[in-house]
Amino acid sequence: MDDEWEFWLESLDDLDEELDAGDLEQEDHQALSRSYTRKAAEALRGDQEQSEVSDGRGRGKLIAVVAGLVVVGVVAGVFLARAVGSRHSGDTITGNDAVTSVPGLLRNAEESAAAGDLTEAIAIYDQVLERSPSNPTALAYKGWFLALEGREAEAADVLADAVVVAPDYPDARAFRAILLYRTGDCFGAAEEIAAFDAADPPEFISQLVETQGLRTNIGLCQIALQAQEQFRSLADLGLAPDDAVAAARALWDPTTPNQGDPALALRVYEAVLADHPDHPGALTYSGVMLTQTGLDDQIAEGARRLTQAVAAAPNHPEARLWRAWLAIGLGQTDQAHTDLDYLDTLNPPPEIARLSADLRARLG
Repeated sequence: MDDEWEFWLESLDDLDEELDAGDLEQEDHQALSRSYTRKAAEALRGDQEQSEVSDGRGRGKLIAVVAGLVVVGVVAGVFLARAVGSRHSGDTITGNDAVTSVPGLLRNAEESAAAGDLTEAIAIYDQVLERSPSNPTALAYKGWFLALEGREAEAADVLADAVVVAPDYPDARAFRAILLYRTGDCFGAAEEIAAFDAADPPEFISQLVETQGLRTNIGLCQIALQAQEQFRSLADLGLAPDDAVAAARALWDPTTPNQGDPALALRVYEAVLADHPDHPGALTYSGVMLTQTGLDDQIAEGARRLTQAVAAAPNHPEARLWRAWLAIGLGQTDQAHTDLDYLDTLNPPPEIARLSADLRARLG
C-alpha cells in the first residue's frame, strides 16, 4: 500500500513538472491533480477496492497492450495521462453537470483508461458520442482504444470518422497512421503522417510518434513494397526526404558496414538526391557508402559528396563527423581536426559525440 501511495505522490510531482515545462494545460493539470490526490488518499486509507483498479497490475496490462500494437513500446501510463487530457475545439457543449456533461464524461474516460480499463473508457466515449456524435476526442480515443484491444476493423471505421470530422486533429491522425501501418497500408499511413505534420501537433503527441520510430518504420515498409520496382524518385516511394534518409539509415549503418542491405539503401539515397541534390543526410551516407567500396573512382565520388554535404549544411553533425573519418583514412589530419573541432561546437547528439571521441583517439 505504501508503494501505491508513493506512486501517486510522485505522479503529482510529475504533473507539476509537466505544467512548468508547458507540456500540460492548466485545466488538465487541475483535473489530473484532483484525481491523483483522491487516489493517493484512498491508497493511504487502505481502500482495497480502489487499489485493485489503480495498482501496478492494471498499468502493466495497459503497457503490454500498447507495446503489442506499436513497433517500439512506449510508457502507456504517461502517454494516456497526457494525451487523453488534450482537448480539441469541438469538445465542449452546453451543460452544467460536471459528471454527465461532455467534458465531465471525457475526464471519466481518461481516468478509466489511465487505470487500465479500456473497455470502460470506450463505453464512456460511446456516451459522449450519443450526445455529440462528431466529438473529435471521443472518436479519436475510442478508435485508439479499440485498436489497443485488437478490434482493428472497428477501430479503422471510428478513426476514419475522426479524421473526417476534424481533419486538423493531430491525435486522430497519429492513431490512424499507427493503425494503417500495423494493418499493412504503409502508403496510407504515410499520408496520415503528412496530415499529422500539417496539423502542428503538440509536443507530447509528436514524442509518441518519434519514440515509436513510426516514421522510419513506415518508410521501411514503403521501401520494401517498392524494392522490386525501379523507383527513381521520392514520389515513387511516397516519402518525405528526411523520412527516406532515416529509413535508409535503418537499412544500412556505416558503423556496421557488413550488415543490412547497402544496395537498397544506396538506391534510396539516390532517389532522395534526384529530387534534393543538396540533401546533407543523403549526401553524407551515400558518400560514406561509396568510400567503403575500396574502388578509386567511387572513393573520389564519396569524398566529393561528403564535401558537398558540409558545404550545403555546415552545421550538420553527421556530415562533419564522416568527413573527419574519411580525412583520417586519407591521412589528412589537419582537415580531420578542423571538422572535429567544429563538430564540438554543435552540441552533437550522444552517439555522434561518442563516435567523434573515437576518431580523436585515432588521431592521438
